[in-house]
Amino acid sequence: MDKRFLLKLLAVASNFIFEMLVGLVLGFLIGQWLDAWFEFNLVFTIVFMVGIPLVAIRNFIVRMLRLGAKHDDRKDLP
Repeated sequence: MDKRFLLKLLAVASNFIFEMLVGLVLGFLIGQWLDAWFEFNLVFTIVFMVGIPLVAIRNFIVRMLRLGAKHDDRKDLP
């Protein structure tokens, strides 16, 4: 495998971990704030703590597919 490609894979993976952690923390904080404001019991907290990481997973999959497609296109070149 190409070293440049491996570095890009590592960058995408580490970015995914960062997005998940930030997403969970922000989802918790925003959810708690909205639950306190609307006087609900953990409804928004659960929605945001599940929803934001799902978006991060979707972004990770899209990035990996694009990176794989670019890598395959370069392999075809002479």
